[in-house]
Amino acid sequence: MNPDMYKKLEDTIKSRKDIFLLTITDHSDSGLIGSKALLHTDGKLYTDYLLPPNLKQKLIENCEKFIRKKYSGSVRFFSNNTSVECFAEYFPAPLHLIVAGAGHVCEPMAGMGKMLGFYVTVIDDRPEFANRIRFPEADEVVCESYINYFKNVDITEKTYILLLTRGHKFDVLSLTELLNRNEQPAYIGMIGSRRRISGVFEEIRQEYPNESFDHLYTPVGLDIGAETPAEIAVSVMAEILKVKNQKSGSSLSEKIKKHAKKGFHEGAGTWNKCTS
Repeated sequence: MNPDMYKKLEDTIKSRKDIFLLTITDHSDSGLIGSKALLHTDGKLYTDYLLPPNLKQKLIENCEKFIRKKYSGSVRFFSNNTSVECFAEYFPAPLHLIVAGAGHVCEPMAGMGKMLGFYVTVIDDRPEFANRIRFPEADEVVCESYINYFKNVDITEKTYILLLTRGHKFDVLSLTELLNRNEQPAYIGMIGSRRRISGVFEEIRQEYPNESFDHLYTPVGLDIGAETPAEIAVSVMAEILKVKNQKSGSSLSEKIKKHAKKGFHEGAGTWNKCTS
């Protein structure tokens, strides 16, 4: 892959969009074997090689199923009476973690989000907080009002939003903008005391009386007794992973304890015996 194509692939992933890298693996013209192209989800094809126009169109048509089903795979088809094989490698857009409010909890949250493979955006309206010195690991550090940001940011089923703002009014403003959007994120978590949360819901319900708030998690995080900013970040990221992976969040040892009480006899077929 030449540097220009690699840069386009990298830029597409950074812009949080799915893309496919196509490679010709079999063709009667040996000069075409190994040639590559980038296929975007809107059907646009980019290649640095002079592929025949008919072959380009056939690539788009035959790889469309990979776009729909979002997976990698090989496909064989005919182009100008020639059998062609192509491998389509799927590069999914990274999950997007948006942390609104660049306070103390945000710092470990941003680092942990990056460690877990999220594209991390930190947003705050205070330049002394929203800067690269404090968040060198974040992909984006945005200094902008919460209203403007949440009004315009791309939101998909891969978006995870965490509200760590410095006050009740900013939570209300942020949630209002998010509820005005047609798109729904995978997760919205909001930090705060019971009193603060109650105040937010009281204001929001006046404008959205029928909203279920099914994707709003507050108080945020799993109940592990977290107190320090780092502990809170662990608690919150554990909840986000629970939502992403659609798991219970319960301790894995619970199943083993149940079998242990029964002497591992009942349901033993689910356990592998170790032999020396």
